[in-house]
Amino acid sequence: MTRSSGSLFYKPKSRAQIVKEKRWNWPRIIGKALAKTCMVIGAVVLVSVFLAGFLSGAMKRTGPVMPSEMILTLNLEYGVGERPRTPTLADPFPFRRPTVREIVDTLEKAAEDERVKALLVKMESTGIGLAHIEEIRPAIEKFRASGKTTRIYSSSYGGIGSGLGTFYLASAFDEIWMQPVGMVSFSGLAFEVPYARELLDKIGARPQFFQREEYKNAMESFTNRSMSAASRETFESIADDFYARALKDIEARRNIPGFKLKELIDKGLLTGPEALEAGLIDRLDYADVLVTETRESLGFEEQEEKPEMISLGRYSQAKQQSRFALRGKKGVALVYATGTIMPSAEGERGIAAADEIAGAINTAMKDDSVDAIILRVDSPGGSPAASETIHRAIVRAQARGKMVIVSMGSVAASGGYWIAADAERIFALPSTLTGSIGVVMGKFELSQLWEKVGVNWEGIRRGRNAEMWSINEPFDPSEEARMNALIDHTYDSFLERVADGRELSLDQVREVAKGRAWTGTEAVANGLVDELGGLNDALDYVAGRFDLESRRDLNVTVLPKPQSAIEQLADILGAQVAIGRFLQSFMPYTEDLQSVMNAARLSGPQVHDPALDQIQ
Repeated sequence: MTRSSGSLFYKPKSRAQIVKEKRWNWPRIIGKALAKTCMVIGAVVLVSVFLAGFLSGAMKRTGPVMPSEMILTLNLEYGVGERPRTPTLADPFPFRRPTVREIVDTLEKAAEDERVKALLVKMESTGIGLAHIEEIRPAIEKFRASGKTTRIYSSSYGGIGSGLGTFYLASAFDEIWMQPVGMVSFSGLAFEVPYARELLDKIGARPQFFQREEYKNAMESFTNRSMSAASRETFESIADDFYARALKDIEARRNIPGFKLKELIDKGLLTGPEALEAGLIDRLDYADVLVTETRESLGFEEQEEKPEMISLGRYSQAKQQSRFALRGKKGVALVYATGTIMPSAEGERGIAAADEIAGAINTAMKDDSVDAIILRVDSPGGSPAASETIHRAIVRAQARGKMVIVSMGSVAASGGYWIAADAERIFALPSTLTGSIGVVMGKFELSQLWEKVGVNWEGIRRGRNAEMWSINEPFDPSEEARMNALIDHTYDSFLERVADGRELSLDQVREVAKGRAWTGTEAVANGLVDELGGLNDALDYVAGRFDLESRRDLNVTVLPKPQSAIEQLADILGAQVAIGRFLQSFMPYTEDLQSVMNAARLSGPQVHDPALDQIQ
């Protein structure tokens, strides 16, 4: 039989080639599977992007329709936040809780809206920062002062913890409701700090930290066996400040004499009937009864289910869209610095990333439509270098003629104060914890622990202090000297930043520094803060500086702006390209893998076919 020589369009394959292709080429199979998977994922992402864009556009055009009469509702069951979590392609439905700004602004608008008849709030025993309470409470009082009904409901106030802060917020309402079998845990204030030095000594872990100065007690839980006199003084001062202010305001709102209020607090907790008799709450009943009676008090029957119950979030969205076309006379960039200050977030939550914050300030600095920058700080501090990056961005913005104002949230301490010091004006809430102008650095040294558990570390080094940051050896005298030099330099720089920003002498700054944390009230008295107030007070100040009637004449933009769906998609595709390049660089190794797999296959038992010997 004559063998075909093939043609221009067809070239027969040898049997050897055919047999070879029948073998499983696992890298190729896996590669094709990955490629198809990526195509499917990409298609899903694209559809999601266009669908999200379409729905977003539709919502902006139409917006939620508000009824002619409504009861505003607010669920504080999961607390409040500083900034909203925006949907992303990776997390399209993030957990949502109201922000302080959203609550305060919406209540202010609702107070002037004749369609809103009442405010009902549900609150459980979750922690809300004292400073956040102090920012929300006046907004509730203003809403109530407009003549509208305000009622709050909870199954218990305080639960198994102290409910003083929770009840302090509740006292701003016309009526406080509680479930019949609930309790008011009204046990005052308490600070508890664990001291683990004895435990660390037992396991062989040695904390080696250096601090400037005596009140800089961030690592005291590990270095000490008990509370230092400086820490006790700080905690007692903070507790006295808030305790006295809370009792004064509760006394005024609930019409309970101060001495009687202290007696109730000293009891620790009260049952529902006891709290009702004492005048702490107004009604023992259920949530459905609260809704029914609120409607009836407004002249509506239960079966009508009117006025309609509208959540604060939905109402806020409608108000924003109704004012979408309005533009303020002056532009304000609102930049958030929330969380531990670090050079970069690197995908972690709870980080105030210096690159993002400084970048937002730089963007505002270059934008001619931005006239002022408000930095909202809610941070316990962090990296001095990262704090200095943000500080430098603020100084540059001011040099370009931008007004920079700081509004402090629950805490703006250490690095949080470092970035605030140069602002034209600093606002803090009475219970804001700020200051803590000091430095603490060091490490945990575990050589004794390794000895106890039988682990031996060995290695090499080049350089006298090459193992300075090793957890396996303590600081030697040379390394201690370098640590102290670094801490002194950092602390001196901190003092200089504060002195320049607050226009104080270094001696004046040292008097209020020493690493001590102050409440907002104390910080106003010692010159670290200019004025007590929240974010809206900072906006009012900016409006006044521009001779505007109110903060409503300001066009506020939050920076950095959340990424659009297209921008998120670009990032994802960029990541996919990077992965593709990595896989491409890895291909030679997959070929080696194929050779190994073939060798493994040949090394096993073989069935020899003599016919194969004739194929060349």
